[in-house]
Amino acid sequence: MRFNKRHTHQSVESQKGFSLIELLITVSLLLVIGVVVVQTLDSVTRSQAYQADRTASLDSMRIVLNNMTKELRQATAVDESNSSESAVSFSTYVHGELRNITYTATNGTLTRRLDTGVAIPVQAGLANDSIFTYQSAPPVPGAQWVQIMLQVKPKRDPETVLVLDSEVNLRNRVQ
Repeated sequence: MRFNKRHTHQSVESQKGFSLIELLITVSLLLVIGVVVVQTLDSVTRSQAYQADRTASLDSMRIVLNNMTKELRQATAVDESNSSESAVSFSTYVHGELRNITYTATNGTLTRRLDTGVAIPVQAGLANDSIFTYQSAPPVPGAQWVQIMLQVKPKRDPETVLVLDSEVNLRNRVQ
């Protein structure tokens, strides 16, 4: 029987392929690359969620601090009998009318109450309920400045504390 070299050569080439070891190495490398990509995407997603939560917390704090500052600047007096490190009560003008406003920090939530109305939550997640400090200035007795320090823990990273503060001069203070 005669063998054709060309025919034998073609049949050997047609039997070439991947060995089991080559296939396992390729699958292992693809698996490692896949795990790295998934971990990177997870890290980016967590970072983005943290940044969004941090931004939302800072925006909320700025709005609350700006409103408190505006109201306190117009205040005629701080009611020292109802004010403490965790509460400030003062008389101020709201739409041209003299009204009483009370901000109270309790159990991590800051509330605002107008006159004898219902206290409405304005900021949650406070890290500290002691947020008010008072300074007097003679010759008029009573608080002339109110220092406010808001400290908030973002929901997604409670080990981080965001801090905003303001020192407000009561411009309309009277005796």
